[in-house]
Amino acid sequence: MTPEATLAPSACPDSAELAARPFDALGLTYEQTYVHLPAQRAAIDWLIARLPARAKVLDIGSGTGRPTADLLARAGHLVTGIDVSATMVDLARSQVPAARFEQADVRTAGYPKGSWDAVCAFFPLLQMSRADLDRTLERIADWLAPGGYFVFATVPFDAENHPMTWMGHRLTATSYPVEVYLERLRAAGLEILHHQLSVFHPDFPGMGAEEHFFVHARKPGGPTVPAHALAAPYPHPEEYRGPHELTQHGWLAVEARFEREDIDPVVEALARNERVVDVGGGSGAVVRAITRRLGACTTIEPHAARVESMQALCTDGVTVLPGCAEQLPLADASVDAAVATWMLHYADDPQAAVAELARVVDPAHPEAKVVLVQGSPDNELIDLWNRVCAPLTGEQPDHQGQLLTLAARTLAEHGFQDIALHPVAVRVAFPEPGPHAKAEAAADALADFWHTGHAQRDQLRAALLAPLAEHFATGADSISDNGVMLVARPRRSL
Repeated sequence: MTPEATLAPSACPDSAELAARPFDALGLTYEQTYVHLPAQRAAIDWLIARLPARAKVLDIGSGTGRPTADLLARAGHLVTGIDVSATMVDLARSQVPAARFEQADVRTAGYPKGSWDAVCAFFPLLQMSRADLDRTLERIADWLAPGGYFVFATVPFDAENHPMTWMGHRLTATSYPVEVYLERLRAAGLEILHHQLSVFHPDFPGMGAEEHFFVHARKPGGPTVPAHALAAPYPHPEEYRGPHELTQHGWLAVEARFEREDIDPVVEALARNERVVDVGGGSGAVVRAITRRLGACTTIEPHAARVESMQALCTDGVTVLPGCAEQLPLADASVDAAVATWMLHYADDPQAAVAELARVVDPAHPEAKVVLVQGSPDNELIDLWNRVCAPLTGEQPDHQGQLLTLAARTLAEHGFQDIALHPVAVRVAFPEPGPHAKAEAAADALADFWHTGHAQRDQLRAALLAPLAEHFATGADSISDNGVMLVARPRRSL
């Protein structure tokens, strides 16, 4: 949507009926033109990574329901969409049944103070006067719960009720320059976390490039670490169960079977970092990937045998240091990013280990961050261990969500308060022919992975056979070991 500079401003009324007309006429054509807007998808992903479990989200100008309401509802959130167009509301109700949609004008909609965990507004505030626009931004801020997020997009320009042609329709549009929008949002009581300009080329006859302005904002207050769906199930255990044991023999039993999609997201999160430390180097897979991208990486490894085996990586830019997670052999603020993948459940004191990660990162660096990976609620391996092995050994069940939440709270206490959680996929593959062979191979590998040298190792292997046979009888050829990537940064209001 680009204003026509040659036309004079107009005093056209800005009624909801007039605002709805183009969208009533366009219907699904609007969705087909804008549904794949990259910056909007990135903003939705950013929001989902920070929302509490089953968050209440208001989608203003919800259109056909796609992509915003659809993605949020798929993530398990309680979404209400409002739109002035009856056609759009009907389409949204048919396309996204998991969300609720109402025909309403944001200027007159009434919601209680603090009633929404997040509000999205992707381009719906253009067809109103500046006075209404200012009041709407203030009302949105009032509707947000403390700690709630506002994700907003518009077309920035300096005009009110400006006539233009957009997707073949004549309308009038109002906006502000970028800096004025930022002032208005701050005046409404919101802190600006991120803003950016992007250019989009709509695939529609006669339309040129559009400049879009995206803002991520937050209402101060609220819990520092809200309950997140990826840290489920709730309630969490009150105490840490203690570390799992891991031997080199047990690790080798499954390492070659891993199909890991968690390494690339970690490396991408570190793409603009320069001095990175990896804690718990293990097999070196993550360290090698980081080094390929950045040219260098330091890894801290507590096991002497692995320290020795990883020395071969030194010629590729890896520095290998012996040490434990609870007492890293690094100076304060000596790196700009710290990484620990699948490490906390092997730590004697996870809280101390996370505090050490925060200590060694320079919070003043523009790319300062801590990146962790732990298991997700849908991790089939952890569920299998909890159901079969824990009762036999008398150990407490494993709860990865408790560790993620402990890490998030510890990082927030050390100034890393911008915390996002992302799902990552990992599988353990068993290509053996037939369900019986797969179950036998899996029982051997997992019994050694979890309980090498345990007095009940053979009993544990036998107990694993039945649930593994049932799993592979479904036609599966792998077991999920899915994870959650936590990325924590210092919060910097812009």
